[in-house]
Amino acid sequence: MLDILKQAKEKRSKKLNKIELIKSKMTPKEAFKRLTEISKKGYEALSLEDKNVFLKYFGLFDKNEFTPQKFMLRVRIPGGRLSPKQAKVLGEVARDFGEDYIDLTTRMQVELRFIKIEDVPQIFEKLEGVGITAYQTGIDNLRNIVTDPLDGIGADNFIESFPILLNLQSLFLKKEEWIGTLPRKFNTAITGSVTNRSNAYGHDCCFVLAQKDGVYGFNVYLGGKVGKIAKSADIFLKPDEVEEFFENLINLFKEYGFRDNRNKNRLYFLIEAVGMDNFRKALEEFSGKSFKRAGETLCKMEHFDNNQGKVQLKDGSFALHAIVPGGIFKGSDLIEAADIALENEGEIRLSIEQNLYITNVKNPLKVLKKPFFLKYKNVNTPFFNNLVACAGKRECSFGVILNKPDAIEMADFLSKEVDLKDAKVRMYWSACVKGCGIHEWGDIGFVGAKARVDGKTEFGVDILMGGSLSKAKEAHTILKAVPLRFAKFLIKEIMIEFKENREYKESFEDFYYRYLNRFSKGAVGFLMIFNYFLEKNGIDYRFSLSNQNGYGKMEFFEIFSFGLYIYKKLTGEDAYLEVVNFTPLGNKKPASLRKINPSISKELSDIVYKMIHPDIKQRYQVFSEIIKDMGF
Repeated sequence: MLDILKQAKEKRSKKLNKIELIKSKMTPKEAFKRLTEISKKGYEALSLEDKNVFLKYFGLFDKNEFTPQKFMLRVRIPGGRLSPKQAKVLGEVARDFGEDYIDLTTRMQVELRFIKIEDVPQIFEKLEGVGITAYQTGIDNLRNIVTDPLDGIGADNFIESFPILLNLQSLFLKKEEWIGTLPRKFNTAITGSVTNRSNAYGHDCCFVLAQKDGVYGFNVYLGGKVGKIAKSADIFLKPDEVEEFFENLINLFKEYGFRDNRNKNRLYFLIEAVGMDNFRKALEEFSGKSFKRAGETLCKMEHFDNNQGKVQLKDGSFALHAIVPGGIFKGSDLIEAADIALENEGEIRLSIEQNLYITNVKNPLKVLKKPFFLKYKNVNTPFFNNLVACAGKRECSFGVILNKPDAIEMADFLSKEVDLKDAKVRMYWSACVKGCGIHEWGDIGFVGAKARVDGKTEFGVDILMGGSLSKAKEAHTILKAVPLRFAKFLIKEIMIEFKENREYKESFEDFYYRYLNRFSKGAVGFLMIFNYFLEKNGIDYRFSLSNQNGYGKMEFFEIFSFGLYIYKKLTGEDAYLEVVNFTPLGNKKPASLRKINPSISKELSDIVYKMIHPDIKQRYQVFSEIIKDMGF
């Protein structure tokens, strides 16, 4: 079976990409020596190759376009765990060298900004002194391994994964043969919990809690990336088998992974080229052993821990959850959090949702009154509790929109406009299609885009729905290129629909799959835009899907049914004497809405009339036609 991988690689190996050619010019050891020399000479000594490749080996990203001659430094935090001492030193580094700024990221690590190249050796010395490193956090490396932030302490945690995680990390971290030598970046997750708090299925390699023949271990999922959920490799591993499996997997990827088109070099594309079954067999051959078939996957529950501000742990103590909107944090605040963790003999656990927990708290009510938790409190609104946003246009050359400010503005708007309690809504924002804000896993995902309004280009977003951490499903696009200034009003409409039609304490994820998923994507988008359109036209009426049928998600039938309902609500009259099989019967034909209700605008009247036109050929066929006529 290895021959199949070899053939697939040969087919894609006619030309190496430019990054591979640059990487061949300098060893990691030479690259680090050069970094040391540059730090003495200053920013002007940097070459394009340094900026584009070699400095990224050590987590340094040139941000000259946004902050002249200053860098972003990405710091590896294995499993998101920080001791009080580590957190304090990291906070001091941010305060003293990075304008007190920290970004919490979706890989449970941190990014420092405004770093001068001259300060890098001193920063590295301070971080390494407490066991923290920035090694291999950029470009073609094995990235920070994530796990459940409540790993080992959560009541639903069956296998403590952190010791395994450290063993996996020890295979490659700071080892010359692994620094920058992969075909592309490689993301890994491991969780021994029933609840998925770590986006466990969104990585190149995923080890998720499973059971087989009464034994707890891990099922293996492979090939996840932006927009693609990892697929089952049909492999079950006991905890003591994970390290050997992982070593063989990454060695196989290193040897057979594609190195031509960087947009198609992730593990996903190698698996796609040969098929998962063949890949599994090739991995068995490469490993010199056969694998057990997958057991029952247990990691499939949705998490609600952070909606309560605190969660009781196995030993009776609590983990307190701090809401950090958009992950925008401060070094001085991290120092304060470290002091709280030290007082409680606990630690800090970062989450993939850019928030953090402080563990081992015995008196949560007392600790929640501290200034830190008053600042980063659970604000009793679902719109901040699970908010994720990547860096955005101000910090990233790929960003289309500002993103973090946009996400926070929308969450604040919704908090004021929609009184929604005891609910969970995961809003994940990516400033571009690269997806650092993991938008494809959100209940509602946003992707930065360009929108056209009256012939002019402005900031916009694609809006997605249906991402699921518990069901392991990617979100799909509901609306494309919505002008950003209108987006919050459209989301407000879907939140009202959620509030009015949800079951008791139902999450938006469950609401989507129970309620919204009965309808086509076009129908959901229509709901949002049509209600906003009604409000702009001064009509005191909201269209709801609650009394409608999805008709197999066939848009033509949905449009006609919705039109009949809307016509009656706006006029008080039935459009037809009788309707059978969606073909209007009887002598009566629908009159213009304006004839019955003069307050209705001609624009609105024409749209509704065309939804139920007596001539089938004159009716709207798909919702995108209606949305276009409403100006979106």
